[in-house]
Amino acid sequence: MRPPTLTIVAAISALWACSSASTQAAKPPVAAPANEVVILDYKFKPVTMTVAVGTTVTWFNQDIAPHTATHRSFGDEAFDSGSLGHLKTYVHTFGTAGRYDYICIFHQGMAGTIVVQ
Repeated sequence: MRPPTLTIVAAISALWACSSASTQAAKPPVAAPANEVVILDYKFKPVTMTVAVGTTVTWFNQDIAPHTATHRSFGDEAFDSGSLGHLKTYVHTFGTAGRYDYICIFHQGMAGTIVVQ
């Protein structure tokens, strides 16, 4: 029979191992492609991205809430993802150099910028 101290230490070690594993499994995926904007925690990440003319940018919504990537403009390329649900993506290929400031029309304060050179 084990002494009580060893039993307690074994139980604490087992609980610690389980909590570490569940913490690691709960982390959300991160953006892999260089030209991907992740929507997470009600933010566009990265907030600013610089790309070359002809580049396709992908927005990937990892939030539970729906979001948009919307640039309304007179004179350059307007784009609007429409409502992007959880784990949905939107792509846009930029054909004209310029600065494209965009927002989420559902959530004030969510804004990002694509700089096309």
